[in-house]
Amino acid sequence: MSDDALPSPDGDAPLQELSRDALSAFLYAALLPEEALALVKSLRLSAPGFRAEGLSEVEWCDLLADEVRASAPARAAVLEALRQGLKEPAFARSQLDAVAADELLEVAGSDHGLAIALWRLVADPKPEVRARGAAALEQLAADWYGPAPEGEAPAPRRGPAEGSAEERAEALAKRLKAAEEKQLRGAERAEEARRKAEEAREKLQAQVKEARAEAARAVADAARAREQAEQARQGRARVEGELAQARATDQQAELQRLKAAARDAETARHAAEGQAERLAAQVARLEAELRASQASLAAPAVAAAPGEPAETEPDEAPSTWLLPVFTGEFYDSLQGWDRRIQRAAVKQAFLLAQDHRHPSLRALPLGGLPGYYRVRVATDVRLIYRRDEAHQDAVEILSVIDREDLDRYVRQAKTR
Repeated sequence: MSDDALPSPDGDAPLQELSRDALSAFLYAALLPEEALALVKSLRLSAPGFRAEGLSEVEWCDLLADEVRASAPARAAVLEALRQGLKEPAFARSQLDAVAADELLEVAGSDHGLAIALWRLVADPKPEVRARGAAALEQLAADWYGPAPEGEAPAPRRGPAEGSAEERAEALAKRLKAAEEKQLRGAERAEEARRKAEEAREKLQAQVKEARAEAARAVADAARAREQAEQARQGRARVEGELAQARATDQQAELQRLKAAARDAETARHAAEGQAERLAAQVARLEAELRASQASLAAPAVAAAPGEPAETEPDEAPSTWLLPVFTGEFYDSLQGWDRRIQRAAVKQAFLLAQDHRHPSLRALPLGGLPGYYRVRVATDVRLIYRRDEAHQDAVEILSVIDREDLDRYVRQAKTR
């Protein structure tokens, strides 16, 4: 069970866990005489040879205690009577531990609140708290009813044929004498209990009446609280109306601000498009320079044999060739690098498109980003690319970054 559990909101308590005397003492403290008698009659309880009205209040509580320990419906009826008379246990919405249980018992020992305090203890969901209440009720039972007679060890049983008639008659006489002595002690105990009960009766009834007065005051306080809550709700509705009116007043100003922001965004877009066009022209120039450089390097290898016509470009690209897709991010990343790095980056991009497995590229997976790779542009410069998932015959050129910025690039890419 959770340490911060509270008792059941309806005051349900495992009364059947208490001993018979402890439960009887609790009922004697919590119920008025007429309430105890009404419960005895409603549950149809009786003592052999006596009418219910002829029994004492202590005996009513004894009958109820026996029935509650034996029958769940009886426990429900007793709890309902407690709710009608006492409303709820003390501190029903507060958590208790063993120390708090002792403090509650000190309060219960005063002139007010004994029954409510005991109810709170026996209703607590924590076994250690219920044990404190049970121990207190045991002591009350001993104080009000007197000590229970000491049990006698039963004599060994004998079969019908064992022992003489004289021995059996003597044993029977001893048992009858012991029964008479036990009955006498029980009568003395009952008389002492009735005497103590009469002494405590007025005090307990005053406590119950005070508790009920407190419950009535609590009901009145709850009604006032509901009235205050309704006033607060009306005030809230009024404030919300005023807020809606204020928002409507500010709507025109907000619209103007949004239009101005849209104009600023349009201006920024035109500037970005112009910059992208300039970068595209720069990349085209670099590509032309790269093609010229590649042509000059490849000329000796592809020179035609004497007497044979020079070969033109092949009709079909090699199987390793991929379509390079230059992204806006790539064009933006070129800014800030000198022309040597820009040329090298474009060269590596075209070499990557021609053969992504070329050993000079040193292509490695980019840790933390599946599908991303990096190739070497210079000692501390890397080109980031990604294979297009939708088009396996294309390679997406992403960015040119410093090698020390690889981790930062990975973190930013994960948040996109």
